[in-house]
Amino acid sequence: MKLRLFAALLVGLVTISARADDSGGGKAVDAESQWITSIAAAGDGSFVAGTATGLLLRPGTVSRFQPDAPGDLEPLYEHPAAVWSVAATSDGKTIASADYKGNLVIYDVASKTPTTHEAVFERWCQKIVVSPDDQMIVAGNESGKLFAWSIADAKVSKSVELSPASITSLAFSPNKTQLAATDGDGKVHLLKWPELESVGSAAVGEETAWCVAYESDTSLIVGSADRNLYRVEAKPEAKPESIAKGTDWITRIAVSDAGQIAASEVSGKIHFASGGSVSTIGAESGVWALCFRGSGQLLVGTRKNGIVTAGQRWAWKPVAAKPAEAKE
Repeated sequence: MKLRLFAALLVGLVTISARADDSGGGKAVDAESQWITSIAAAGDGSFVAGTATGLLLRPGTVSRFQPDAPGDLEPLYEHPAAVWSVAATSDGKTIASADYKGNLVIYDVASKTPTTHEAVFERWCQKIVVSPDDQMIVAGNESGKLFAWSIADAKVSKSVELSPASITSLAFSPNKTQLAATDGDGKVHLLKWPELESVGSAAVGEETAWCVAYESDTSLIVGSADRNLYRVEAKPEAKPESIAKGTDWITRIAVSDAGQIAASEVSGKIHFASGGSVSTIGAESGVWALCFRGSGQLLVGTRKNGIVTAGQRWAWKPVAAKPAEAKE
């Protein structure tokens, strides 16, 4: 399974690279181009982004940016390998990131000091999240292992052998009592938080479940390599319902505070699902990061065009003129 997942990732990278020149005049993707792999709110109105190049064993960076100027990235610190996931505490005082080698970097914002903890997550780590109380970094690696890292103690406080397949994404429920983890076998695992006790799983398909987000305490949104965006109840053995069908893997999901769902494809399309309807826009490059700023702006991390934004636009519709009354 790990080999299959890794091979699928490489196929995706080749596909994106082959399309790099399709937009006409655009910069071709190469080993040195900047790839935005992750975006997270930094707690003070700014955002942080993880980056990589086409060569995943080369150093990556974590940078800060303002949402009104997403092209101006301020480098904060460097990783030994491609950064794959970045997160921040709610107060913005601590930034955490994990990379392709399983390294964790904890960045103290006040002192501007990064501390690298080598291979604490053992293998490639696709997703980290900060616990609801800001005390833990929760991570899942490619061998199916789940970790809870204590920020205060600077060590793993608990780990769980969750799945034989790679853990691809993690999310906490809004009520802060449940953790969902997707894997390379197409399952969503549900765990009690903070106990990290498994309460069961739900299968959304046979292909990789790439991403997960809570729509509510009882409902999950899952993106799959089978090109479907699913809704599934947050309970064991729940049956998934496809709410949108894409043309490529669904790689990332974001849900706004107002409940707007955005889901991206590795090919660059972004689907917006709301109220039973789905609308789609296209990016010029593969999308690997999504993060809402409020409810009206979506920050999009791409493979070759940096960070781009999408926003809602409102305008008055012209009122049709009333027919003139006939004169007697």
